[in-house]
Amino acid sequence: MLNELERLRDAPGLFALLTHYTDLAAADRQAWHDRRMQLDGCDARQLTRLHGELIAHGWLELDVTSVPQPRAGAVPACYRVTREGLRALKQIEADESD
Repeated sequence: MLNELERLRDAPGLFALLTHYTDLAAADRQAWHDRRMQLDGCDARQLTRLHGELIAHGWLELDVTSVPQPRAGAVPACYRVTREGLRALKQIEADESD
């Protein structure tokens, strides 16, 4: 897990994306959220890779069981942060405050 946390700390895009989903989860951790479609400093391909990396680390969950109402330019209600994602972000923030 140490290597994953180092990657999270050292990759601003990865950290920003996980922070985005963590912030959305503040009100309701069980709610599914729309896919973030843009991130400063990332093109669409890089953003897709960052989403995949968050899923691979177990920090972001993808809902493949429901079929939301489609919207142009959006992927609605498909992602939510996991407990592991919350824990990883808190650990990085705690390490930075030390």
